[in-house]
Amino acid sequence: MIETKTHTVKSPHPSSNLWAISLLFLFALPILASCSKDDADEEKLVAPVERYTGDCYGELKSPLVKNETSEDHETVWSCLYFGSYPTNEVVSTTFDAVSPDVLSEGDVITDAALYGQLEQADWDEEGNAMVNGQRYHRIRGCEVVSASANQPQHYRWGDMQAWHYFVYTPIKWRVLNINGSKALLLVDRMPDSHPFHNKQEDVSWSNCQLREWLNSYFLETAFTAAEREAIMETAVENKRNYYFGTQCGPDTRDYVFLLSEAEVFASSVAVDYGFFPGDGPNDPARRFRSTLFAKCRGAWWSPEPSSLGNSFWFLRTSGYTMSNAVYVGDAGDIYNRGILNTCNDTGLLPAITIDLSRASYVVAPAVSSLANIN
Repeated sequence: MIETKTHTVKSPHPSSNLWAISLLFLFALPILASCSKDDADEEKLVAPVERYTGDCYGELKSPLVKNETSEDHETVWSCLYFGSYPTNEVVSTTFDAVSPDVLSEGDVITDAALYGQLEQADWDEEGNAMVNGQRYHRIRGCEVVSASANQPQHYRWGDMQAWHYFVYTPIKWRVLNINGSKALLLVDRMPDSHPFHNKQEDVSWSNCQLREWLNSYFLETAFTAAEREAIMETAVENKRNYYFGTQCGPDTRDYVFLLSEAEVFASSVAVDYGFFPGDGPNDPARRFRSTLFAKCRGAWWSPEPSSLGNSFWFLRTSGYTMSNAVYVGDAGDIYNRGILNTCNDTGLLPAITIDLSRASYVVAPAVSSLANIN
């Protein structure tokens, strides 16, 4: 049964307003109008209007944050291509499985000749094949996370046994931090959909089924053996839920992981990664879209004009109980209470750490946090 997305309201926190005011005071020091000798000492305390939050490596830079404590703040992330994953669908004629207004350029490839070649290709057990030197993946409705013929804001499956074909394309990543040659990356567009856990029970990031899937299937599908050599094992800290104090299990070490509540909200780390530090406004820096393949696998998307086409995504932090997971909504809002960990129409935003000196990557166009404001 398909579990639809329902937004849960954050529980009020008695000190949230005081905390936000204090945080704004700490970060938003006044900008001096002059640099006279008398106020030279005071000038040292001035917070810059915009800054890079870490190191650079070649053409790549840590996030450039502008007016970081303001509700209209902007972040510009350097980006790179690394690895590949099924993304765009190849069709023979017309395509109506997804509304045109939520598609991105290139999502659908209409090519009857190529489609015919894919129908006759030699597919392996994982559903992959090489055709004309290009890698493809095939999938049926009976194999996805959740499938429906007519559920709103979901991929419309007709024949559940019919094959659908997707081409592998390079994965675009946003650079959240550079330290020397080490870069923390967050995927730019949700590549897939998967529940946090495969049954409803108390579970933490350390023993959830999603962690296992990301560090096995996703890792091996998205990256070649040579690319995996450049992916570093990351020490993953699992702090308690900010609002509810829920335990989130032991710290872990992972090659692929999800960001935590503390990494996108209410911390200096979140600010350095390019997210808004407070808990008030919806943050454009937290708005993300899903690929057509992720939609095919089950990812929901928003019909709201202000966030049209955006999907919601899991964090690794437990919600108000350990049977829930915190998530980020389509408008960039944090739902600290969480959603059932068996929710089957959320998108995923994997993160990895790579050694840039060992990785074979291609620099990609930078991305602004204002890109997903409609």
